[in-house]
Order: sequence, then structure tokens, then C-alpha cells
Amino acid sequence: MVASGRHSRLSSQLRRAPTRYRPLERIAVGGMAEVWRGEAIFEDGSRQVVAIKRVLPALASEPVYRSMFVDEARLGMLLRHRNIVRVYDAREVAGTYIMIMELVDGTSLKSMLDRAHARGACMPLPAALYVARELLEALDYAHLLHDEQGAHLGIIHRDVSPHNVLLGKNGDVKLADFGLADAKVHETIKGDALVGGKLGYLAPEIVGGVQGDHRVDLFAAGVVLWEALAGRRLFQGRDDTETVRNVATADIPPPSRFNPALPPEVDDFVLHALERDPSLRFPSAAAFRDGLDELLTRYGQGVGSRDVALLVSMHLAAVRLDPIARPGIEGLVSLDALAAELDAFAQEAAADEAGAVPLDPSEFESPGIHSGVRRHPAPPATTAPDDDWFDGR
Repeated sequence: MVASGRHSRLSSQLRRAPTRYRPLERIAVGGMAEVWRGEAIFEDGSRQVVAIKRVLPALASEPVYRSMFVDEARLGMLLRHRNIVRVYDAREVAGTYIMIMELVDGTSLKSMLDRAHARGACMPLPAALYVARELLEALDYAHLLHDEQGAHLGIIHRDVSPHNVLLGKNGDVKLADFGLADAKVHETIKGDALVGGKLGYLAPEIVGGVQGDHRVDLFAAGVVLWEALAGRRLFQGRDDTETVRNVATADIPPPSRFNPALPPEVDDFVLHALERDPSLRFPSAAAFRDGLDELLTRYGQGVGSRDVALLVSMHLAAVRLDPIARPGIEGLVSLDALAAELDAFAQEAAADEAGAVPLDPSEFESPGIHSGVRRHPAPPATTAPDDDWFDGR
């Protein structure tokens, strides 16, 4: 697999400005940034929905976070795969940093699992296997990516978690947020405090002081699958210290202990992905994905993107009926202020070395480059599940 162009070519192809951007609504807030739904409005009047990521003001002034933002943008423009969120442009504007990205119109796997776990429900086995295999497609592509000169880019995501697995209303499954990733195109030198990802998804070797290799992403993917099947968190403790201790011990029960309907073959598969010793785990994302394909052959029941779309629609309907309150975060931008920043963003984009030629709207419709990737066969038409379908038990 080869990255889709040199940096200069990517700049000319992807960093050309639409006429302007318009923010519509804030859709997420994290520890480092807020994300808005917005529109790219082109010279001919056509519009395309986009995601607008804005670094929180408290971090925008820190040089290391600026460098990490630039690294994430550079890497995001190289990654062109149907299971990875696209990055179209990124710039510094008025003292903050803004990134224009593909919008996955749906929800995160975290949001879906949090609501399910709160009522003791598990994800249906076929759907959990399918989401995991799509995640592994993304990791396989990223781990193997080379530049045009044939140099391996050495990409390790390092923050694989339900937070960064996005599920679309159309059934898409996409990996997001390469902000903590390792890659040879990066320039940031990270201190110890910035290494790793979310504590409950770290591999045991990381908490043991070894940075590890691509297999830390595979371990994290195994944790995601375990939690989807078991209906609960795996390593989460009463505080961070207990969570880290649980990761280091890696005493992992089979998911069937909490979901007795799971077949022993699935238990064995998940526990293999979660071996404490990296040499005993799946050696590659491709091997992990191939194993999931075999399980889908036995237990998949024709599962596919339509099933994901149905789960997302059911989840969003439940959210509308019973929204979860979120704590306030200081420093979030107002809609009007973000609109002003985006006007400046568009003006800077039009004036840069790429020229004032607008981004071709068809760029937003590209499925991306996924050379050599095997798609799971399209499922036959399915009937709507009953209300307890998400339970999976």
C-alpha cells in the first residue's frame, strides 16, 4: 500500500479552499479539541457537510500541541482509506488551530457502548465482529503504508478505543484521530507524559515502560471487541492507579463470563488477541482481520453495513428521547466566533501557494485508496430486529 502523493502534491490537491465554511452545530468535545458539523460552500453554490476540529484555547498556545496538530494534519492528508476519516485541510487561525475533516454522520462506538453498558446490554455478536473487522482493515492499511519512494511510514495509531471508532448512519465504520500516532513523517518529539492513549486501552508492555510496536494497536482492538461482547469495561478501575494495575496484570476473563451466549470459539479468539505477551498475539492486523472473517462466516448471519446503520439509527433515537448531560468545558468557541475564524481560514487558504482554485467538491465523494483491501461480502436483505436485538444474549 502506497501513500497517495508527496506532500507538495497533497497540498495542491487537498488544501485548496472552498469559497467559505459555515459552522452549524457543535457535535463533540474532547480533552484536546472540539468538533463541529459544518458546510463547505463552493463557488458554484454547492455545499458539502464537513467536520471542523478546533484545538481548545488552553492547548493552542503550547508548542508541543501545535507540533502534534501539524503532525496529525500531515498524516491525515496521506491516509486515504474507506475506514479512516479523511483530513482535507488544516491551518493556524487567530491563535488557534482548525482542521477540516470528513464528517461521519452518526455516533461513536463509545457513545453506543456506554448507553448499552448502562443497561447491562451487549452488542450482538455478528455486529461486534463486523465492526472489529472494519477497524482492523483501517489498522492493516495504516500499519503497512509506504510513501512513493517505498519507505515504510511506521504508523502506529496508539489511541485505538471506542472513542475513535465512528459509526455512520449509512453503516460506515471509520477510525479517527491520529493525533497520538507514531509515524516517520512526524516532527514532534513527545515527552513521557504524551506517550500512549487512554489508560483502559493501553497494552501491558506500555504500562511496563516499553513503547512496543504495531501490536499495541491490535491489543487495543482486542479490548474494544471484548467490551462490545461482554457489555462492560475490561480494565476500568475505581481510579487511574487501579486501571493501570489491571492493565499491567492483564488477568482477563473470557467475555462469555458476562455473556453466556458466546460460543467457546469466540472466547478463545478474543483471549488470543489479548495475550499479555505480544509475541503470542496476532502478528498483524491482517491476521486478526482474517480470523474475524472466519468467525463471521460461522456467526455473521449476513451482517454488514446495513446492520451497523440500523444500530446507529436505534441508538440516535434513544439519545433523542433520553439525552445524557455533559459537563461544561471552559473556552469553547461560540458559533459566531468560529464563523469568523473560518472566514479567515478560507482567506488564508485562497492566498497560499496552492492558489485560489476551490477544492473540487467531488474530492469529498472519493471512497479513498484501499489497494489490496478485501471487503466483507455484501449481506442479503435483513428484517428489522426486535427491541432487544442490541442485547446479543
